[in-house]
Amino acid sequence: MKRILLAAVCAIFMSAPAAFAQTTDTEQTTNLDAKYAVNMLKPGTRAPEFKLRTYDGRDISLGQYRGSYVVLDFWASWCPDCRRDIPAMKALYEQFRDYGVQFIGISFDTDREVWAKTYWGQYQMNWTQVSELKKFRKNTMIDQLYKVDWIPSMYLIDPEGKIVMGTVEINKLKAKLEALPLAPEVSKTDVLPTFEGGQEAIDSYFTQGQRRSIQSFRSKVHAEVTVVFNVEMDGTVTGARVVDVKNVQGTSKHFMKMNAEKQKRVLDNCVEYYKEQAVRLTNNMPKWDPAMQKGRPVKSRTSLTIVFQS
Repeated sequence: MKRILLAAVCAIFMSAPAAFAQTTDTEQTTNLDAKYAVNMLKPGTRAPEFKLRTYDGRDISLGQYRGSYVVLDFWASWCPDCRRDIPAMKALYEQFRDYGVQFIGISFDTDREVWAKTYWGQYQMNWTQVSELKKFRKNTMIDQLYKVDWIPSMYLIDPEGKIVMGTVEINKLKAKLEALPLAPEVSKTDVLPTFEGGQEAIDSYFTQGQRRSIQSFRSKVHAEVTVVFNVEMDGTVTGARVVDVKNVQGTSKHFMKMNAEKQKRVLDNCVEYYKEQAVRLTNNMPKWDPAMQKGRPVKSRTSLTIVFQS
């Protein structure tokens, strides 16, 4: 009888974390927000101000991000489903960081070194990370401010500091971000960087520099690839990154005869090929006239769209 009671007690304690974190595949097929986000702050609510500390002792406040969209990601290293969502959150960060969206990870870890080892050493979560380093729902305050009963939980906050959405489902956050009217973020300077010859010279450079793969040539694949990049103080280009690809289509008779699955495979291959070319060609551009701030050259961030047409 003692063994039976002991087994029952162990089962209860082992299941305790499930009160705060998603656990089963069956639950993943349901509307998790209807179960676990009911108390989260509603859209239009003013996002509560907070000040939390980074691993290296810097104080981070929500107010310093005013003017930008902000994603708050509530998580903990001890939460299996938080770790499961990390690759998807990293993908969102990579997708939207060049559009001025700010990301803040708010951890409910209590061990400072385990927290850092997880977010930096193991997963390379390169956005801002903060924590109270106190026990979730017992000693922490941030969960009370934001009505976080469940992790992972996420908020999207608009540039005016109001809640856009609160959710425990990262796919819903992704859909909301993709629906926002965002543009690549560029530097605001007194004088913008310019390329000798203007847009005509830019178009000529990319047209002449493009290489065509066999697939893109035979399928006549069209795509428009937007990149952001830095123009350094000496006019050289660095740090090119693809932030958007649109209007992807194959137009040849050869392409039209393919089934849908093969068409998708060809387009996906061509997009990856074009993205590599876009970064290579942009980083190798001839020097620009740098941006100017108060009469002095400064490093700036700008964007352009490259049209690929085989």
